[in-house]
Amino acid sequence: MSEKNRSPTSPANFPPGFLDFLQSNHIDPRVYDMHRKLPRYVRILGYHRLSQEQIQSLVEQIRADAGCNVSGVAGVPGFLAIADPSVKLSQLTASRDKRIVGIDVSSGIAALSLSVEPGDNVLDLCCAPGAKLLYLAEMVAAANEGDGAVDGPGVCAKRGSVTGVDIAAHRAATCRSIITKYAGRNKGHVRVFVDDGTVFDSKAPPDGWWDPRVIRQAVSSETSGPKGKGKGKGMGKRQMRRQQGTPWFAAHLLSTPYAVGGTDLYDRVLVDAECTHDGSLAHILKYGGWGWDQLETQVVGNGRGSSVPILQSQLLENGWRLLRPGGILVYSTCSLSRMQNEYVLAGFLSRHANDEACVEPLDIPDHLDLQPHEAVAAGQPNDGMCAVFASPVWTPQTEAEWAACGLEDKRDLFERMRSAARFDPLVSNTSGMFIARIRKLRHSPKQFKPEELVPI
Repeated sequence: MSEKNRSPTSPANFPPGFLDFLQSNHIDPRVYDMHRKLPRYVRILGYHRLSQEQIQSLVEQIRADAGCNVSGVAGVPGFLAIADPSVKLSQLTASRDKRIVGIDVSSGIAALSLSVEPGDNVLDLCCAPGAKLLYLAEMVAAANEGDGAVDGPGVCAKRGSVTGVDIAAHRAATCRSIITKYAGRNKGHVRVFVDDGTVFDSKAPPDGWWDPRVIRQAVSSETSGPKGKGKGKGMGKRQMRRQQGTPWFAAHLLSTPYAVGGTDLYDRVLVDAECTHDGSLAHILKYGGWGWDQLETQVVGNGRGSSVPILQSQLLENGWRLLRPGGILVYSTCSLSRMQNEYVLAGFLSRHANDEACVEPLDIPDHLDLQPHEAVAAGQPNDGMCAVFASPVWTPQTEAEWAACGLEDKRDLFERMRSAARFDPLVSNTSGMFIARIRKLRHSPKQFKPEELVPI
């Protein structure tokens, strides 16, 4: 292939270290040719508030601006597929008017799999760059709007919240920009902490965080007590904030001492863990401009192939610790690596028995039933909607493969994760993603040592 006709993400351009990573992680290099074939996905902001006529008008406008077909995504409301992946958001009037945002539909499915309900407190433990955080804020607000219990006109009796966490301030700043720009009134449900997700310990906001009357009562009780000896005696609000920890960015009512002093666990937790991003075709494509040598050093260099799964295991365990019994945790990555997906999940399940953790089918429509690669038919559904397909998790297929992988005594762990899913760009019509939805059946007081938080 000539230099002129070579794809920017052709394996011929990849540095040796990245090719070795792909081979050792059983990732087919052909996935990186799919960026020219996959649609560009966008999400309609405030979709649940729009009429069918408004949605159709918006689709027609995007179609005219993009100069190509634009269709809905079957079973994933509010998402659109732009047939030409080279279309830039800056070309679209709807983007400039803040009516749509770019997000891959596989990331949207990860967020949807949390099944957010009215009043839920949601934790996004690795929230940057913020597209899923924005989506979760909209889900919480929409769930509240649909709830029948109100304490005033259009006001839900129990309001949900979304707590985002990222270890880097510059990435948290990106989240803040997205929330400020696009969230509108949903911003009132969001707070962001700059903290290490493996040790983050701030609990969910308490009931009534949105009610100034409750806040005033709480402040009064904190700053007084029997005979003036309350625990808040002589403590001003700023001191209380420093004592309890305060968000880096939050709506006013979510940054009060009362709101940050909650002791309840979260109803939903998303652990979209730090990974090598090898399944994100758009991310890998950027290295064509940045320099392929950076791909090797930043993605798989410095032992990241072995250190990242340990970090993921620690993030998953802390997210689980912060989840209430009966709640749902979604573990996801944009990697296709078995070590970062099935092996991390198996390590987690080895620490949490059947009666504590249950991997459930994703909360997505029937057309996304898990299908082996050979059973997936390309093309569109009969109604002209864009189709996306999920594949089963990787599992050894023969006795020889079980033995070669050293997993003969781990079969039960792989059986327990059968409802998790892979989105492989070769067949999924999406970017790469791994998603596992885990229900917490009971709380275990057991504490694990750092050396125990590893993949199998």
